[in-house]
Amino acid sequence: MLNSVQLLGCLLIGGLISGEIVRRVIDLPRTTGFVLFGLAVWTSGLGWVQPQDIESARLFVDLALGLILFELGHRFSAPGWRIVRGRLRAGLVESVFSGLLMFVTAAALGFSPVIAAFAAAIGISTSPAITIATSSDVGAKGRKSEILFTLVALNGTVAFVLLTFISGISGTGGWWQCAHRSLEPIFFSVLIGLAGALLAVQGAKRLGRYVEHQHLLLLGLIVVAVGTALALEISVLLPLLILGVGTRILDRSNEVVTIRISSDARIFLVITFVLAGASLDVGLLSKYWGEALVFVSIRLAGKFVALQVMHRYLGLDEDDVGPMVIGLMPMSSVAIVLVTDMRMQETQGFTEVYGMLMTAILLMQLLGPVATQYAIKRFGEATLFMRGEKMSSASSV
Repeated sequence: MLNSVQLLGCLLIGGLISGEIVRRVIDLPRTTGFVLFGLAVWTSGLGWVQPQDIESARLFVDLALGLILFELGHRFSAPGWRIVRGRLRAGLVESVFSGLLMFVTAAALGFSPVIAAFAAAIGISTSPAITIATSSDVGAKGRKSEILFTLVALNGTVAFVLLTFISGISGTGGWWQCAHRSLEPIFFSVLIGLAGALLAVQGAKRLGRYVEHQHLLLLGLIVVAVGTALALEISVLLPLLILGVGTRILDRSNEVVTIRISSDARIFLVITFVLAGASLDVGLLSKYWGEALVFVSIRLAGKFVALQVMHRYLGLDEDDVGPMVIGLMPMSSVAIVLVTDMRMQETQGFTEVYGMLMTAILLMQLLGPVATQYAIKRFGEATLFMRGEKMSSASSV
């Protein structure tokens, strides 16, 4: 029986090997290998990872999500208010329209309005971890990749706000208590994020552009932000997104040397995907695959219709809409935590939707990295490709 330290080491080595195999042999993203290894070591496979192991690693996962969300926020591009306004408008329309379609679909499948709204909010979010990791694998650089990151950030923000309101109104008490439960987490999220961004920019100015010092500063601020969010019992999603976006906007003189999880803190990335794979139950696939496929199809259809209408606001051609929607396919790893938490709280009626959501997340964890890789290559913005064991530059894809 492996102890927790041995298990962590085995997961790191196994995840690394699996990721390299799928990348070098069949040219798939390393993240696919990480997830497949997680599935292999779960109780239905080798049995190395048990439910209690995942729970004990929750803090590690929260820190990893914090790093991922900070990087996603810091990748926010500010090319000019007119362009940013168009991207925000298109992203909000895409998030809300696809969410409405998923809500109607879940309600039509017989779920209560609150549960249907929860499922729709989960479906709105796109995985920042898969987007960042896969983009790093293929060396994504370009305007369309920046738009993809902006849409992923907006998806996550809208999903978090909706989930916060749903949690607030599903509790007991009058309208004032419901409003308080809904607005308080958003207020503290904004406060934590902005305070951290101010400290990051001011600290970077005083430290100078020394990578090792600035990375310690940023890592410390991220850990404090995650810890504060956990202490206040709010999600780490919005505070860390605001921390990243705020740092990018406030850093007008480009003093901050940002930290990249795919290179500077890759240990967190590998463990996150391996544990995400280990959290998924392949057995649910045979029972809920039909409902999950309907849910995923409606999710993608909603995003496609919305972006088809709003593509000019993003500065995209019609031919770019399909690849952009495919790039938005991965469902967020945060969803695994949220869905599992709701099940553990024994929320009334939630058991019915649990199987559908977890099956949809399983499909997207496996197909999502491939979809993101395909989208970036279709954009013509992949600057790296694999040849045997050597990473090379590519002038075109």
